[in-house]
Amino acid sequence: MNATISYKEHYMNLANELVKTYPEFNFENHCYLRIALDNAVGTKWDTKIARPAYKNLTIVQRALVIDYLAHYLSDRDMLLSHNAISLAYRGKLV
Repeated sequence: MNATISYKEHYMNLANELVKTYPEFNFENHCYLRIALDNAVGTKWDTKIARPAYKNLTIVQRALVIDYLAHYLSDRDMLLSHNAISLAYRGKLV
């Protein structure tokens, strides 16, 4: 991560870049954040972490979320797999 930008900016920039990378999914940036957060936490993230998540994640969780978001940019299969897991956590698996 570039030292001149904050964690929040980096977090949001990755989510916004994913919107551009995968226009066919018609996801907004918060959808990518949900996917990464749920997978980093191992459940529906907002049942374990206060909102806003970027302020309340542990250092380890922050690193994992950033890692996931960065990997999603080039690993569509990982993104789709993590989305299915997230939807299952939320009882919305289709």
